[in-house]
Amino acid sequence: SAGNFPMPQLMRNTGVIYTLETALKMLLEYQVIFLGEQHDSSAAHEAELGLLTGLYSLDSNLALAMEMFERDVQEILNAYLEGKISEAAFREQSRPWNNYPEAYRPLIEFSKFKGIPVIAANVPRRAAGAVSRANRISPEVLGSDAIYLPEKPPFRSRRYCELFKAAVQDMPAGPMGQIKPQALFKAQILKDAVMAASIEAFLDRRILFCCGHFHSDYHLGIPYQLKKVHPGIKIAVIAMASALETVPMKMLSRLADFFWIPDE
Repeated sequence: SAGNFPMPQLMRNTGVIYTLETALKMLLEYQVIFLGEQHDSSAAHEAELGLLTGLYSLDSNLALAMEMFERDVQEILNAYLEGKISEAAFREQSRPWNNYPEAYRPLIEFSKFKGIPVIAANVPRRAAGAVSRANRISPEVLGSDAIYLPEKPPFRSRRYCELFKAAVQDMPAGPMGQIKPQALFKAQILKDAVMAASIEAFLDRRILFCCGHFHSDYHLGIPYQLKKVHPGIKIAVIAMASALETVPMKMLSRLADFFWIPDE
């Protein structure tokens, strides 16, 4: 037992709170487990590491998928995980996010130590940019990145589109402010579809998928694309307890299956 130290807990969307140990066993009922993060939240990064280490202790046949790396750096990521290149070379060539050292390095280092495959899931940023500028998803627009397109075009959810447009309206005006919300939405569903397709080769394993919460909230985003291609797949979505403050109570049961409550 952890003695007097508080431990993280998971709240089911029914309102029942479980110890992490119990919740991890419940998560074994699911094949793909999404953890939706705020990218700058240290609590979310602790949740990712807690889920990765906890799930691995119950199922060593685990894979980790990450929005934070793009499809075209998969070989570099693999080379680092296999000990073929140095960490310096890996970080120089894989375009890690600015907060990599404190946020995502622990996930990569644990995976390297345990031999967990890591999927660089996201579409290259330049491809998403090209789609939002052209307002069109097509092999011509994507150029050499068209190899990452799934077989079927991304599926569209009206609810997701509404949520996305509302979120874009709340964003501070920046370079994206000049681009129509409809075009940005196409780039968004391209990302979701590519991220869903990125795990195809690993569906014989349990997968922990770390992504920004908008890509998994309400089982929209990546889970939505995945379910359209694999209707029977069992998906769990975990949101951070901080979402409880911003979402009306009646929506919580739809937002996620579980809520991570950090150890305060």
